[in-house]
Amino acid sequence: MVNQSIKAASLVLGLVFISACSLPATTIPTTDGATLAGNSPAVANSYADIPISANDQLAVDKSLLLNTGEQWIGRAVLKSKLDTVQAFEYYMANMPSQGWINITSVQSETSVLTYEKGNRVATIQIKRGTLSGSQISVTVSPRDATAQ
Repeated sequence: MVNQSIKAASLVLGLVFISACSLPATTIPTTDGATLAGNSPAVANSYADIPISANDQLAVDKSLLLNTGEQWIGRAVLKSKLDTVQAFEYYMANMPSQGWINITSVQSETSVLTYEKGNRVATIQIKRGTLSGSQISVTVSPRDATAQ
């Protein structure tokens, strides 16, 4: 049982690394610790198929982007003015309009939503911000090739 889990985890990691090697790494030029508006052209074009509220800020130094547009993989870390409940509702309402299919969602202290689109899976984690609002992490990765 443990051996199968290790093999599965190794396969997933290997696919991610192979995919990462074949995709161009993209950087959004900014200074250390800088953020970009969620509705800026650089953010909208790079993370094209993920809804990002106009009031959200992309934390560039905490985000990772491989490829761009509709086939990007990586992580977008957002500082949002929406509280955790509003952010959860925002993604529940707006991910399907971008072609994402909801797999599961859990609303709690750290809410997690999981979506699937083509050969990619998106996991959205939402937690309370330091002073106000929320911190949102959207991670998109290739789906396991053996999943049916």
